Amino acid sequence: MLNLRQCRRPGTLVGRMIRAGWLVAAALLMTACHLEMYDQAKYKPQQASEIFADGAAARPLVENTVARGRLRIDAVSVGRVDGEPNGAYVTTIPIQITPELLARGAERYRIYCAVCHGVNGNGRGQVGLLLNPRPPSFYDQRLLDMPDGEYYDVLVNGRGTMYAYGYRVQSISDRWAIVAHIRELQKNPPQQN
Repeated sequence: MLNLRQCRRPGTLVGRMIRAGWLVAAALLMTACHLEMYDQAKYKPQQASEIFADGAAARPLVENTVARGRLRIDAVSVGRVDGEPNGAYVTTIPIQITPELLARGAERYRIYCAVCHGVNGNGRGQVGLLLNPRPPSFYDQRLLDMPDGEYYDVLVNGRGTMYAYGYRVQSISDRWAIVAHIRELQKNPPQQN
């Protein structure tokens, strides 16, 4: 019969090895706690620099950068009257519709929407055929009667089983371009099969 100490011995060895490993890891982490990164050479904000030709240490902000808390909230950016979060949806697209905007909308629609809703908007895209429930056709009366702002809202925030595409289609004009393209599709319904 085995002695109780003999049964514990292998577990004790493994336990000691694990504890030793933790001690080695802790010792390595402790040696990395120095102030080299804090004390390194660096430029402070607004400090002159020889690095760039304009003498500035920092680069200018990227175009259309919005400071936190300074985002414009209006009918164009949220699809609702006066930009009210719970207001009524705008009934028409609040930006000028041009041939370039429609072409951009067709391109963006093919990239983001056609896989589920189909190239012609009938709800029979390659992925849409595999979904349950299937995506609706843009020719359903319910969707024909839907205001443009609601299309925008669904695109940005999603609805039902549709994912939100607001973080994928980040440009506000691209979002409205997709809505404009959908409205163009609705003007010429495809033949029913």
